[in-house]
Amino acid sequence: MFKTNALSAAALAYLATIALPTLAQEQPAQQLERVSVTGSAIKRTNVEGPAPVEILTRKQIEKTGATSINELLRSIPSIDIFDQGELASNSPSGSGTANIKMRGLSSSEVLVLVNGRRAPVSALYDSSGAGAAFDINTLPIGAIERIEILKDGGSAIYGADAVAGVVNFITKTDYQGIEATASYGQSSRNDGKEKRVGLAAGFGDLTKDRFNILFGLDYLKRDPILRKDRELSSSVDFRRYGGLDARSSFAPTGNVIDPNTGSFVGVTYADCPADSLNGTRCRYDFNKSLLTAYNGADRLSAMTVANFQVTNDVKAFAEVIYSTSKDHFDAHPVPDYFIVPITNANQKPYEILDANGNGTNTVYIAGRFMQGGPRMTNRKSDFLNVATGLEGSVGNYDWKVNLSRGESKVNNHDFNYYDAAKWADATTSGKLNPTVTTNDEAYVQSLKVDPQRTGKSVLSTLNAQLSGDVMPLPAGMLRFAVGLSVNRETLSDQPDKIIQEGNVVGGIAQSAVEASRTFKAVYGELSIPVLKNVEAQAAVRYDKYPNASATSPKLGVKWSVLPTLALRASYSGSFRAPVLKQLYGGQEQGATTVTDPASCTKLGVALDSNGECQVAAFQVNGSNANLQPEKGKSWNVGAVFEAGSTFNASVDWWRINKTNDISTPTIASAIQQGLFTKNGARFDIFTNLQNFAEHQVEGVDIDARLRFPGTRLGNVSVRNLTTYYVTNKSRSGASDPWADYNGTYVYPRFRNNLILSTDIGPWSYNVSWKTVGGFWDTDNAYPIAAGTRRVGGYETADVLVQYDGFKSWELGLGIQNLMDRMPPLSLTNANSNTYTQMGFAELYTNRGRFFYVSAKYTFR
Repeated sequence: MFKTNALSAAALAYLATIALPTLAQEQPAQQLERVSVTGSAIKRTNVEGPAPVEILTRKQIEKTGATSINELLRSIPSIDIFDQGELASNSPSGSGTANIKMRGLSSSEVLVLVNGRRAPVSALYDSSGAGAAFDINTLPIGAIERIEILKDGGSAIYGADAVAGVVNFITKTDYQGIEATASYGQSSRNDGKEKRVGLAAGFGDLTKDRFNILFGLDYLKRDPILRKDRELSSSVDFRRYGGLDARSSFAPTGNVIDPNTGSFVGVTYADCPADSLNGTRCRYDFNKSLLTAYNGADRLSAMTVANFQVTNDVKAFAEVIYSTSKDHFDAHPVPDYFIVPITNANQKPYEILDANGNGTNTVYIAGRFMQGGPRMTNRKSDFLNVATGLEGSVGNYDWKVNLSRGESKVNNHDFNYYDAAKWADATTSGKLNPTVTTNDEAYVQSLKVDPQRTGKSVLSTLNAQLSGDVMPLPAGMLRFAVGLSVNRETLSDQPDKIIQEGNVVGGIAQSAVEASRTFKAVYGELSIPVLKNVEAQAAVRYDKYPNASATSPKLGVKWSVLPTLALRASYSGSFRAPVLKQLYGGQEQGATTVTDPASCTKLGVALDSNGECQVAAFQVNGSNANLQPEKGKSWNVGAVFEAGSTFNASVDWWRINKTNDISTPTIASAIQQGLFTKNGARFDIFTNLQNFAEHQVEGVDIDARLRFPGTRLGNVSVRNLTTYYVTNKSRSGASDPWADYNGTYVYPRFRNNLILSTDIGPWSYNVSWKTVGGFWDTDNAYPIAAGTRRVGGYETADVLVQYDGFKSWELGLGIQNLMDRMPPLSLTNANSNTYTQMGFAELYTNRGRFFYVSAKYTFR
C-alpha cells in the first residue's frame, strides 16, 4: 500500500508543477436540474448527499477496456473479487457465472438493481445459498450508461436486504442515431481470444416527436485458456514450489483402500507409470489437460427501450432486456470407488470380506475410468427482463408506478456419466475393468446417461412512489418520498430423477426445489434542511415476508462546514430473509480430501510417519428449514472536499455488524463438532447451514481526483481509489472469541487503483495501476501460526490509447497487464480442492498480458 501511495503522491506532485500556471478560474454557480441518485427516492441537485455513492460514467467504463461487467468490476476497489465462476469449469451451478461481492460479505448480501428495479437471482445456486445473486454476466456492457454504487449498507428505499450495499446498473434510455462498435483481443500467448461487436440505434426526440425508441445488440465470443498452458497452473504437483503433491489419488491404475478404515494402504491395483507414482500411491494430474484457467464465453444480448411523452407531465416507458449464453465445460473422466478382482498377492491382506468374514477375492480401490472420456456439460443460460410504467408530475409532486418481471433460466446437459446400478453390476461382476481402455465400447456406451438439470428463477415486482415538497423551512424546503413494493419470487430447480436419487456415477446428488413466496414493503423518506448548511435524511422501511417481518431505519446527515468541505454520517438497519433454497433446498454433496491432522485424528484415521494424512471424503451441504433472518447495522462517517473543478476527494469510514449470520461451517469445524458419519469406506462430512451469531467488517474508502486543464500534456486528470479493510471477523456465540480473517486467504487488507488520463486534441491516453494487497497464506483465522508463508501483493498496469480524429470514427489500442505479471503463489489454493487449485487465489487471473483493439463508428 505504501508503494502505491508513494507513486500516487509523486504523480500528483509532478502534474501540479506543470499544471498550476494554467489552472482555470472556478466557473460561476449555475442552476442545476434535480435528478435521482441511487440511495434516495428524492431528487436532488447535489449528487454528494449524506450517503456515499460511487458513479461510473459511460466514458469511464470505456477507458477500462473491459469487455464484460465482471471484468469491469476489477477496476473498482470497493468491489470484492472472488472469481471462481469464471476460472473453474467443473462447478455444476457456478461455472460461467459472476456475482458481486462487497464489504467482505457474500454476494447474496448485495442488492443488484437494473434501472432502479430488483433483478432475479441466478436460476441455479447451491443449497448453501452461494450464488443466490444476480448473474452479472447476463448484462451486456455495451448497454450500460452508468453504474451507481451505494456503499452505506442496508437501503430503506430499495430493500432492507442490501446488507453490504446496492449496485444499480443504469442502461441507455434516450438515444438518437446509430452507433456500431467492435473489438478484438488476445493474450500475448496467443490464447484467450475475445471478439465483441455491438450496435445501438435510437430514433425519435421526446421533445419534438414525443417518443424515443432505442435498440441495442451486443455479442461476445471468448476462447478459454487452459490450465496446462500457464506454468503456475500446469500441474497440481506443487512440490516444485514447496507445497504438497495435490494430484488426485483417484488414478487410472487404481489405489487399494482398506475397506475397514477407508485409508490408502500403499498398494496400487495395476502398474503405475513412474512419473505418476508418489511413494506407494499412484497419482493423477488433473491440471495437465482439459480444465480451464479462464472460461470461454458465447453471449448474445439485446435491449429495447421505448419512451413516450403521453402529456407534458406524464411519460410512459417500456423496456425489454434479453440475453442468452452458451458454454461448454469439461471435467476429467469419472473417479469412483470400485470393487475389483484381486490381481496379485500384495492385495490379499486387504480383500473385502463377506458377512461371515470370508474372503471374496475382491479389493476396494480408488480409480478413474479413462475409457469413458471426459465428463462434459453444455450450459445454456437465458435472462429476460420486461418492465413498463408511467411517471409524471402534478404541481410540486413527482410520481411513478412500474411493473417488472425478470426471469433467469439455466439448463445444464451432462455427458459421459453413468447409471449407478448398471455401473455397480458391471464393475463388481468383472464385465468392465475400470483400469484399462480396452473394454467393449458398445458395452461402455450402454452404461452411460446424459442427465439434465433445468432451473428457473422469476421475480415479478410492482413499485409505486410519490415524492415532492412538504413545506418551506427557514433553511430550505422539506421534501418527502413514500412508496410501496410488492414482489413475487419463484424458484424451480429440477434435476433429472436419476440425479435426485444420487444414482449418477461421477455426478453430484442434487435435490429438486419448487418454492415461491410473496414479500411486501412500504417505505418513507424525508430530506430535512436543518440549517442552511446542514441536510438530514431520515427513512424507514417495513418488510413483510411469509415467516418474518422487520422495520429498518436509515438516518443520515451532511454538514457543509465550508464551501469546500462537507462532513457526512449515516446509519442504517438491514434485514435479510434466507433465500428460498436455503430454506427449502435439499442436500448436495461433492468429493473432498481431508488433510488437516487434527481433523484426521477426530475421524479416527492415523497420521503417517510425517504427521500428515489424506482422507478421501464427501462434503454434504444442505438447507435448513429452521434458519432465521439475518440482521445488520451499518455506520458510515466521512468527509467530502471540493476545490472548484480542480480537486475533490472523499474519505469514508464504515462498519457493518451482522447477527444471525447464515453461513456454512468449514470442514474442519464440522468435523470437530462431530458432524460426520462413516459410509462404508468413505466419510460423509455435514456442513449444513447455520445461523452464526455475529459478523463484523470495518474499513475505509478513499477517492481523490485532480484535474489540470490546458497543460502542456493536455487536459490531465488523476484519480486514486482505495478500499482498506480494518477487520473482517465472526464468532459463533456471544461468549466465543472473535475469529478475524482480515489479511488471510482471499481477504487482502486493501485494493487500490491509480488512474492517470489526458486528452490532447483527438488523442486520449489512459493508464490504470491496480494493486491488491498481500495476505497470509492460510484460510484459518488469527492468530497466524508461526511459519505461515506470506503471499505478496499484486500489481498490474493497463494502458489505453484512443483516437477520434477521423470523421465518425473512434479507434482504440490497449494493453491489459502491461508488465505480464503472473499472480503470486498461494499454497492454500494449491493444496485444497475447496478452491481452484491453480496455485493462486481467485482474486486474479493468469491470463497475462492482453492486447486489444477497438473501433466505434457513429452514423451521422
